[in-house]
Amino acid sequence: MSKEKPKNLGTVMNNIYFRSNKTSNELVLRAGQTQFKEINIIVSNADKSKKLPHSNPFRVQAFIKQVVNRHDNIENMKFTRQGKILFTTKDPICAVQILSLTKFMNTDISTDVIWENICSRFLIFDIPVNTPMKELAEEFQGKNDLDVVEMRRFLKQNSVKDTSPVLITVLGTSIPEAIKIWFINQKIHHFIDRLRQCTKCYSFAHASRICDKTNVCFLCSEEHVGPCQGPEKCINCRAVPR
Repeated sequence: MSKEKPKNLGTVMNNIYFRSNKTSNELVLRAGQTQFKEINIIVSNADKSKKLPHSNPFRVQAFIKQVVNRHDNIENMKFTRQGKILFTTKDPICAVQILSLTKFMNTDISTDVIWENICSRFLIFDIPVNTPMKELAEEFQGKNDLDVVEMRRFLKQNSVKDTSPVLITVLGTSIPEAIKIWFINQKIHHFIDRLRQCTKCYSFAHASRICDKTNVCFLCSEEHVGPCQGPEKCINCRAVPR
């Protein structure tokens, strides 16, 4: 009886996941050619165990004006409770200039983009499992005016299925109802991820890592110490349950 040869790990991964070979800076610049809400950039201490030191706002402004020549396009800057700085802009070039920083004042830093506000995610179905993800990305981008950030295949280990759905993340917050692939117009299905809620202020508008608000009670939405004594009400709409 012949033994089945083990699958090559690289081949398996190539059929499950694909990531654009473009840098974050390149993707942000290309996002400027699409429709998007805003670009949010997180600046963190390069030493993950430490926070960015707070500094005089006038000194911070002077530093930003010196290193970011598109600083007039920064719409907001705030320190988060995690000791990071969140920059918001609608100018891709300004965003890239911030992303390219390696120091903030005298502190070594790392920068990252929050992709949610400049990308869309959707599913396409019935994709042959033996199709390499790189080949699928090339076909997709060749037939559609969309830039792929990443692709993920929904396929269980040791699955015997011939086809599987693929989750595609593309630049831009406005996407068509259908895409073309292999001469086929395929309807897309918007991907609704698990709803994220801030565990500090309980807003649905942002993640806990960038929240700079005070912790509130999840029952009455007010600030207090000890057991909740107030009437229950929705933290987001302020409605009182009946």
